[in-house]
Amino acid sequence: MAGIKRASDGQASAAKRSKQDVLSRDLLEAMEKDELGSHILSLQSQILITSHQAPPSPPATPGLSPEEVHHKASKARDMMAKGIKSQMKTGGARFSYSGVVASPQVFLKLFRLGADWKKKQLQFDPADFQHTTGTDIATSIRYGRLNVTGKNVTVRWVPNELTFTVTGSYGL
Repeated sequence: MAGIKRASDGQASAAKRSKQDVLSRDLLEAMEKDELGSHILSLQSQILITSHQAPPSPPATPGLSPEEVHHKASKARDMMAKGIKSQMKTGGARFSYSGVVASPQVFLKLFRLGADWKKKQLQFDPADFQHTTGTDIATSIRYGRLNVTGKNVTVRWVPNELTFTVTGSYGL
């Protein structure tokens, strides 16, 4: 049987011609093994080509209303304060908080920056940081109270990922 060629019927040749069309189950079952294998290989090569063309773009964030920006900034501010306070244990040490915001406008509102601000790093002294964010970041311990201290609090902004990191130190 190795030297005998089979005559293909009309259905299989039609399926072979239209590999990019969606094939019905009947047509797929009517295909011979080698035709089905070549169809699978062509589909795999199409998938490979389309996957290497361009990376998918991130979903576009719809324009947020001023009320939504205010609400999201307020929520991010509360989460940031809670995250920093949770790191404050006895004594003094450094803290680091990473957060994600919905849009650059939320970040600007969170740290009370103007729309023309384009830098990637901010530095505040601890009192200005608490005043700017509008939160009292402190926690009480057995015989005292831990506050944000040190020379400065640094905020790093990664605009293409919409993430920010706040680092600083705390102590008595």
